[in-house]
Amino acid sequence: MKLDMFMCIIFLAIMSSLGFVCFDILKLIIFVYLLFVGVRGLRYKLNIRIKKSKVFCTAFVLLFFMTFLTGFTYKNPKKPIPVLTYHRVNDEVYDAKVPTVSVKQFEKQMKYLKKRGYQTITEKELLDYYSGRKIKLPKKPILITFDDGWRDNYENAYPILKKYGFTATIFLATGKIGEDEYLTWDMVKEMYLNGIAFGGHTRNHINLSKVYLDTAEKEIKWSFEDIEKNLGVKPLSFCYPYGGGDLNKSIQHIVKKSGFQIAFASYNYGINMGNVNIMAVRRILMPRFNKLHKLEMFLLLW
Repeated sequence: MKLDMFMCIIFLAIMSSLGFVCFDILKLIIFVYLLFVGVRGLRYKLNIRIKKSKVFCTAFVLLFFMTFLTGFTYKNPKKPIPVLTYHRVNDEVYDAKVPTVSVKQFEKQMKYLKKRGYQTITEKELLDYYSGRKIKLPKKPILITFDDGWRDNYENAYPILKKYGFTATIFLATGKIGEDEYLTWDMVKEMYLNGIAFGGHTRNHINLSKVYLDTAEKEIKWSFEDIEKNLGVKPLSFCYPYGGGDLNKSIQHIVKKSGFQIAFASYNYGINMGNVNIMAVRRILMPRFNKLHKLEMFLLLW
């Protein structure tokens, strides 16, 4: 029993991390598994004969069907494109609420990607690819993103990205620009002129799913307008703070109506494999804190 439970957890973790199943589907799979365990327990307790093969076949068929519900197809012509999510790159500051990697860790990860043959693409290229437009991607494409607009993105991450010939997209909580520990608009402009893209992240970094829709709409529009005003270009991409909007169609509609053409999720983890929801693109949260996360990183980016 314990071995079965352990194997189930490992299997679900791998399926989820690869983007084959979403959270709601995971709940359904767990329900099916618990049902299977219950049937097996009943079988032994009441001495009822139920063939294991029938139970396993039923569970397999359900799992196979559920993977299609998530948009995964076994004959998928699209490349699996990982999108990495960073926040802070800093040796001196540690805040449990904000995922942070050290400068050494970040360089080690960029070096690993370079060694494995990964080449960064822009959110525009990812959008074109999943929209069916003709575009030639590198053999191993990857998109690197940063959330919030921390100053150490400029001071620590930016030089390393340049060193390895990588680009990135930074999602700005525009109301925080110029505050302590955050980017200034001059830093933003310098990076933009050197290939770094910028997207919206609301003005005040609020959870869009926990406010009224009119407030959410203002925050989303304000972030679009702030970037347009200070960079002189219309931002292409948006990212939902705290995952508020990852799977919320009303919020996604507002994001699109505000002018953003592609949006990135915060809690909808995994690799984008096909039939991608352009308004909730999956990402992989960095850093990977423990051995299980490191194994997941290895599987995702091998």
